[in-house]
Amino acid sequence: MRNKKALYVGWVFIMGCIMTGGLIGIYLIGKETGEYDYSLAYSVVGGTAGGFLLFFLYSKLMKKRRRNVPSFDERSLILMQRYLMIVLYALLIGSGAVLITLYALGVQMIETGMLIVCLMGVYIVIGMGALITKRL
Repeated sequence: MRNKKALYVGWVFIMGCIMTGGLIGIYLIGKETGEYDYSLAYSVVGGTAGGFLLFFLYSKLMKKRRRNVPSFDERSLILMQRYLMIVLYALLIGSGAVLITLYALGVQMIETGMLIVCLMGVYIVIGMGALITKRL
């Protein structure tokens, strides 16, 4: 019972954070443009609730379908740990090499948009690799 209560509190906290972030985004858009469109708040709340509901239904469906089959066994866990450790060191060494190269070329400033694109690429590569590793 205590574990379920902690799970519910966790989900409420996560949904609250998502909604708060969305509402802050709406406020910042209004501050930038000068007009506050509060109808966007319905989209934030509805999208968060709808996404949670879809996830919850999918989770229940998969739980009924799989019964007691675990989604991760020991072999999968070891493969995932190895993959993430390799990616960690590759990213650390690769990022360091790129920064040293840029410094050697005389680059003094890096555009923020380019950093966002690079970080998005890193997330995509890590996510795709994790999905592939999980399927092995």
